[in-house]
Amino acid sequence: MHSACSPLAARTFCNLLIHIRIRATVSFCAIFPIFAPMKRMKYFYLFLLGVLLTGCGRQTSLTLVHYNVGVFSKTDSSSILAVAQAVKELKADAVSLNEIDSCAARTGYADQLASFAQEMGRWNSFYAAAMPYMGGKYGIGVAAPASSKVIRTDRVPLPQMDGYEPRVMAVVEYDSFVLASTHLDFASGEARMAQVSQISHYMDSVYADSRKPIFLCGDFNCLPDSEPIKVMKQTWQQISPSLPTYPADSPVKCIDYIFVRPDGRTVIVETTSIPHTLDTADLATASDHLPVVATVTIRS
Repeated sequence: MHSACSPLAARTFCNLLIHIRIRATVSFCAIFPIFAPMKRMKYFYLFLLGVLLTGCGRQTSLTLVHYNVGVFSKTDSSSILAVAQAVKELKADAVSLNEIDSCAARTGYADQLASFAQEMGRWNSFYAAAMPYMGGKYGIGVAAPASSKVIRTDRVPLPQMDGYEPRVMAVVEYDSFVLASTHLDFASGEARMAQVSQISHYMDSVYADSRKPIFLCGDFNCLPDSEPIKVMKQTWQQISPSLPTYPADSPVKCIDYIFVRPDGRTVIVETTSIPHTLDTADLATASDHLPVVATVTIRS
């Protein structure tokens, strides 16, 4: 994540420059009165420079990766290293992960998100359990470099209705953006509709005045022309491509997405992709889903 052109720095530089130039101009005109009329023109140009510099707002470049990792064991006993290598190669600034075990018997009682964060170089992480499972928990998570300051975290339960199992949303607020991860029910359309409604209601209630862009990533278990996605697009902007993400070895369904609510900021999508191959990881075996990648520029 990269930032540029701080408004405070611009104003400070401009004020210093104006102070130096005005003093120099006044001294010069006192010695050579014939040039006094030019002083007003210098003031005008310095004023114009100040306006231009002050108007240069903060700009942040951000690469997000969403990945349903299939408890890191869809094909291998553990694909934590492979997923970490993929996320590194994709140069992610933050990542949303679906299907993660925490201390469950089926995955050797490992704290999978903590292990992934360690492989990434001691990233910070937030785990949101959806339900108890085999002596541990099953859920989703968000992770980012330790340099990313965490302001707030939240675990948001979603309506189960007649769905197969409980679902949640993990929310992490950072300095300049909010990142949420979710995984909608795969068995019930009614449950998915209720879940996307609850997600938007939560964001309206908690982050309506945040003036930070909100990114929502997840396996929505529904296609681009489905009702839940149509409802999402009423208040969210889809920034991921509508290309197949599942199954990873021969993808035919688009069910993984990245959405954004700019919330007072300009969010420019620079690149977005569904990578099928990488140099450092075999994406066909790392999980049964492909990762979703979006690089954006945030302007205030």
